[in-house]
Amino acid sequence: MESPSPVAVTRIDVDRHRRALLAAAAEELSRNPESSMADVAQAANLTRATLYRHFSNRQTLLEAIQTEALTRAGQTLTDCRLEDGNALEALKRVVSALSKHGMRFRIILIRAPEHNAPFLTRREQILSPIIEVVRRGQAEGDIRTDLSPEWILTALKSLLMAAVRDAPATKQSDMDVAELIFRTLIDGISTADRAAPAKE
Repeated sequence: MESPSPVAVTRIDVDRHRRALLAAAAEELSRNPESSMADVAQAANLTRATLYRHFSNRQTLLEAIQTEALTRAGQTLTDCRLEDGNALEALKRVVSALSKHGMRFRIILIRAPEHNAPFLTRREQILSPIIEVVRRGQAEGDIRTDLSPEWILTALKSLLMAAVRDAPATKQSDMDVAELIFRTLIDGISTADRAAPAKE
């Protein structure tokens, strides 16, 4: 059996280094958004020279993290099995998964590129299946119909961004963040009767 060619081995190494750098950068910058390129290289156990071979500056690194975050978000929604169970059960899985995803890529939510049209368009495309889940919940009678599916998705995104941005200050775990988002959202959109106030 022939040994892999030097070119093939080099390509494998390059791809592995890039993945390691992106993972380390996302984790390092989620802990400290002000971390330097040197900090990122150290977190990935690679040299600064290797880091700069992949990403010429901090901006190109952040752009690569954005792309990685969108790719992972799409896979995350697929893994949530949106068709299984009722709509509220599906939304709970979505909130839990996206909360963890958001904490990992917190740097993107902290410095969300709100004027980056391609990023925003791609984000809306990836999250659009949630709208169909909401419509199903409305058809099944579990979700209020006086709120548009688009508005409910907007509320979910806003809650997610706010919770992930503030999680370190409020010392919330990933599970706490997901539960708070879900409870707040469901209190607003569910048709279920709320508990009657206790009698004095």
